[in-house]
Amino acid sequence: MRCNIFLTILTASSLAAATLDPATSNTQGKCPATYNCSATKVSKAIQAAECSHNTRTSSTQTFAVFVTDHQYDSSHGAPYGTCSAYTCTAPTTAQMTDVDTDCWTFFWSGTGASSGYGTNCIESPTTGECGCENSDGTFVAGSSSCT
Repeated sequence: MRCNIFLTILTASSLAAATLDPATSNTQGKCPATYNCSATKVSKAIQAAECSHNTRTSSTQTFAVFVTDHQYDSSHGAPYGTCSAYTCTAPTTAQMTDVDTDCWTFFWSGTGASSGYGTNCIESPTTGECGCENSDGTFVAGSSSCT
């Protein structure tokens, strides 16, 4: 069963094109109360670190909203969940709400409550080793220079 979870996670990650470009700020425990557009790309069963370290759209990504899926809590690289990427104007601090502790918003444009991407490294779901993900979804253990 555990192998099936990892296979599902790896498959879902490899289907989501991503480019190494870490968020510049983040707000943990808050989601936007107001969205200025629909999500451009939704990636399920990925690490919060994948959501914060990579842009997921071909257009300029401004923010991403990550919601934890607790079925993966015991997996390497947790938390895992759904990452919704946006290319429109990012929400302001006043447009954020703290009704969901499982929500984490990452900003490439706009200002989060904390500077930086806010997560640990992207981890191999099988070994827990740090690495990065190429734009084709391939995980490269021990690297921080994926493209």
